[in-house]
Amino acid sequence: MPVSIVTFANLGKKSNLKTSDIVPVIDAFSDAGELRQVICQLHSGFPFPHTYAAIPAYRWYPLRLWEKLSGRPLARQTMERLFDSGAARTLTQTDATFFHGGYFLPKTASRAGTFGSIRIDIPVSAHVATNARLEAEELQMLGIDDYDGWYVRLAREDTHSNAFEYVIALSDFVQDSYIASGFPPERISVAAPDIDTERFSPAPNPHQGTFRVVYAAYTAQLKGLHYLLDAWEQLALPDAELAIVGGYGDMPEALKERYDAIIARNPSITWVGPTPTPEEEYRRSSLLVFPSLTEGFGRVTLEAMACGIPVITTENARGIVEDGKTGFVVPIRDVAALKEKIEYLYRHPDIAVQMGTDARAAVERKKPFGEAVYALYEEIMARERAGSSRATLQEPTSANIPV
Repeated sequence: MPVSIVTFANLGKKSNLKTSDIVPVIDAFSDAGELRQVICQLHSGFPFPHTYAAIPAYRWYPLRLWEKLSGRPLARQTMERLFDSGAARTLTQTDATFFHGGYFLPKTASRAGTFGSIRIDIPVSAHVATNARLEAEELQMLGIDDYDGWYVRLAREDTHSNAFEYVIALSDFVQDSYIASGFPPERISVAAPDIDTERFSPAPNPHQGTFRVVYAAYTAQLKGLHYLLDAWEQLALPDAELAIVGGYGDMPEALKERYDAIIARNPSITWVGPTPTPEEEYRRSSLLVFPSLTEGFGRVTLEAMACGIPVITTENARGIVEDGKTGFVVPIRDVAALKEKIEYLYRHPDIAVQMGTDARAAVERKKPFGEAVYALYEEIMARERAGSSRATLQEPTSANIPV
């Protein structure tokens, strides 16, 4: 049965952060001969012949030229609305339509619904209502009342995150967030994304010498860096280094200034910044600490595990981290727990090395993402053929949306 895939990814010679997650799904359905259409952001040299850009080149490049000449990037929501309008016009009728991050695609979802297509979302983050609640809480705890968070703004407009017949979540946390927001639990499953295990591979010899902790993220208030920095300063471990990899995202200026001040005054903290080779940072490190409050999956945890180092992360960002086996899973916002687990691995390097070995093995055992999604699709279609009733479309519950 033919399917369509709608993704904000770039494909072929062009790529972005979403590319690596959706390509295995495209390949699986293409290999099965069931893929009729792919709608993406940009594509060049992509082998599937029926691949279309939602925003045509004659519109895309003038927008980019305007950005360059004006020095003002288009707002993210503006680009998403343009994409949604274009994707809705481009979509053709198929038995099922996959959405890769459908939270900003109301027109395209509605269009698929008019075709009678079974709509399956692969969300790239936790439910917007959950994220908005966490963001509102965090800004209040930080004492920042002059900043309107991204998810808080998004939640005010969200009317269709649950407007899909099925959801394939990237993690248990995402699954739980959708169920908490009213999505039928029997219509949501979990499949973990892939990582390039050749690129992200262990160093020839386990890390030795200075105890090096690496944090990697495109940092905003929900990444929890302030909790790690507080834990690190309280620990004051001899012969130890904390490396901060990545840049800053959309976040309050006051919080950015707080981070910069802590990093500047502490000689054991190194600002690495953005890098095209994060795998080298993992290989040079003893472990990854990722204290994020919310993740669709937390790709950096998988990258670090594939490089053979243990991970300390939160219950909302654990991915496939197994507590006590391939690292440690701690509650969100828990500075004391972060301190305890970092110090434990600092004082037990042999255990850290074994956890890293087990982490690499766990990545290698994981079921390939495209294969997992295709198997879930077959289950969905069997259920639909058996005449199971469609899920009732539900709005996010008001209890989860901050006012």
